[in-house]
Amino acid sequence: MRTKILASAMLMSVAAFCSPAFADDTVLGPNDEVVPVVAPGDQIGVACGPLQIAQQDSDVRVVLTVSAMPGDKNPGYGKVLATEQKVAAGAVRVTVPDLPDISDHTYDLKVYVMGTAGAQTCDAGHVKVAQQRLSQKPGSQHS
Repeated sequence: MRTKILASAMLMSVAAFCSPAFADDTVLGPNDEVVPVVAPGDQIGVACGPLQIAQQDSDVRVVLTVSAMPGDKNPGYGKVLATEQKVAAGAVRVTVPDLPDISDHTYDLKVYVMGTAGAQTCDAGHVKVAQQRLSQKPGSQHS
């Protein structure tokens, strides 16, 4: 009996801690999107309908388009083609390009699967590139 009371008390304390009163004030609606934050050189995976029928040697292109808000600094380009990619099992993995001024911007991701009958496309959401990747680990330089 004592074990049941102790277990019940623990469950109630966990439930109280996890209740909405302690949760963040941000609530996602049914149409809200969580935008992943990545750095240049990171690998990201994209899965969408046209990739389900793509073969491993298919011509797949992933394009990052700057999604600038009014007043945002323009990086000097509107679109970037992600060239390092691998198609497998209905998805494509690409490396976020490491370009000057790519960071601190949000990009729309679009996938193009090229075929003999034309291109099939899908909107793969958004990604925010937040920081430049370090070319060397901190402390690795000796003076």
